[in-house]
Amino acid sequence: MKATWALVLLLVACTTHDPKPEGLLTREQFTEVLLEAQLIEARINHELIVQHLAQVPTGSYYKELFEAQGITEEQFTRTFTYYAERPKELKDIYDDIVEELQRRKGQPVQ
Repeated sequence: MKATWALVLLLVACTTHDPKPEGLLTREQFTEVLLEAQLIEARINHELIVQHLAQVPTGSYYKELFEAQGITEEQFTRTFTYYAERPKELKDIYDDIVEELQRRKGQPVQ
């Protein structure tokens, strides 16, 4: 009897994995968009702190990013929310972003 309950619990645990909601960006797409968003944030900080601009067109920067990537702000937000609820996966994505930024920094400026 105990073995039966253990088997039932194991099956329930294995079958209750939440599937990804529809309309999310792929992990690769999300990683690329998030990387570009980090570059936008760095640009904004530079413009505010170094250049002392009073206003920065943040909205237009992100609009251009989403258009260039062929996605919507809603898709990005929905995907970000999905990964924010899964901190381990989001950390892995940020690790990939840091690695890519370090790789880019090591390359000669073109």
